[in-house]
Amino acid sequence: MQHFIWRGVSTIILAAWLVFGGLASPAMAASVSFAALHYSADRFVPQFHFEGPVTEGDATALAALIDEFVECTPDLLDIAGSNCAVVTLSSPGGDYIEGLRLAALMRERAIATVVEANAECYSACAFAFLGGTGYARQEGIGAYIDRMIEPSGILGFHAPYFASEALDGLVAQFGMDDVLGASRDDVALMIQQLVDWNVNANALSYIASMGPTETYDIVEGEDYAMLWAQLPPAPLYYWNSNTADALRNACINLLAYHLDSWPSEVAAQVALDPETALANNEQGQPLSGFRLTADNPLAASYCALPNDQFDLNGDVDLALYTAPGVSGGARPLVSLFSRSEGWSTMGTGGDPTRRHMQKGSLSQLFVPIRGAVESDFVKFMDYLPLRKFARFNAISMIDDTVEFAVSELPMSLLGENTKVQVMLYGQQQVIVEAGSELLYATARQAHANRNDVDITLSVDYENGFAVGGYYFSGRPYLWVGLKGENGAAAVVRIETLEKPQDMNSALIEQEDIACSFALHGHGLDCS
Repeated sequence: MQHFIWRGVSTIILAAWLVFGGLASPAMAASVSFAALHYSADRFVPQFHFEGPVTEGDATALAALIDEFVECTPDLLDIAGSNCAVVTLSSPGGDYIEGLRLAALMRERAIATVVEANAECYSACAFAFLGGTGYARQEGIGAYIDRMIEPSGILGFHAPYFASEALDGLVAQFGMDDVLGASRDDVALMIQQLVDWNVNANALSYIASMGPTETYDIVEGEDYAMLWAQLPPAPLYYWNSNTADALRNACINLLAYHLDSWPSEVAAQVALDPETALANNEQGQPLSGFRLTADNPLAASYCALPNDQFDLNGDVDLALYTAPGVSGGARPLVSLFSRSEGWSTMGTGGDPTRRHMQKGSLSQLFVPIRGAVESDFVKFMDYLPLRKFARFNAISMIDDTVEFAVSELPMSLLGENTKVQVMLYGQQQVIVEAGSELLYATARQAHANRNDVDITLSVDYENGFAVGGYYFSGRPYLWVGLKGENGAAAVVRIETLEKPQDMNSALIEQEDIACSFALHGHGLDCS
């Protein structure tokens, strides 16, 4: 008898009928595209976009596209943590196994995943999202979760199920035992993947128990916490301007983590009003925070942090504390350390492998646990251009048209969008990115500090810079930055498509291309 067991490697006959999110038609396919040379100042890596139903072969197609534009080895990335690329996702779902393949690709390649504002990513797409990863060479860290949902973006999960119109035929052909066995094995695989990707066990159980018309949408603060999904990086007060409320929300999430529960189920155990000088910790620091309902003297009595951190304007060292013992100091049971720069963690003890880790602030734990996550977008967007995590505006402030740097050389245009142009000249691929002064400044700093390249050239000019060298594979590259008028800027990446046989001619060709570009008439002084 033939057995239909899903192993996550190849699809089988039941794949045509086991639905994960309602793929409209197997003939439809996703589109994968190169979106930008740099996603943001915070994640200064190429951006790719995945849109449409998830179908078999999508992971292979995305991997091939990434290989065209990215040369990156995760274990050579910055010791402080970084990515090789960012993939933004917008999909109604589709092939469940292909979603797992996409997630594995993200994990293997250290690719961050993002669901942007107003985008929707359901079922198989949601599993692909879970693979979002960064990598740090720092001992004890390695691969870490890097997945972000912007407010008003929706990530939705759905338990796999058999399409009702196909079930009778499948049972008649293969028998009820085989059909139900395939479904059970598929759900078991889904649960194992959710566990591997740090999805809270309570959310995992909820997803697995849903019916064919239900979805679990990650839109509330509680959902972000249960999925360990990030918000865009910003100071805590941009997500919750009331300091006491923000701190109480974090206490609720910390207590839920400690008690292995949903945050909404333990919220009543956290006092409504904060108190100062609740106790001193073992270092003698006075603590401010909230009293907790404790069943015994050894349980958590307070959720608190040092008094001087109560305004949440800097680092946050929050913990659940027992009542003061014979030593006179309250002892921490489980802690939450939130840092705007560097690593934020939540868990017990000092072993990184036993703690949830995230690069940057744990903003998602400070927002209200119920209700859709929102922020003051006007204020937030005013703040973004001034900070390292800003997007790069590719639109001219004069006439709302994209202004790319132009070359005097006859290049073949392979493709373009509002952010980048991709061209070919000789044996060189040339990518031109339009943006702002922030793009220029970030590029100058980031490219000079790369750890996975051999930099042999670094020159500053009056209106630009040039940084060049060799990738780990031996291919030469050259990056050029140009300043234009009214705050406009451009970055040009020039690299050989393959390791050249004649290195000298390849380097000369790159220099000629670099010197041929100008933005608003301003180019490099190559004389």
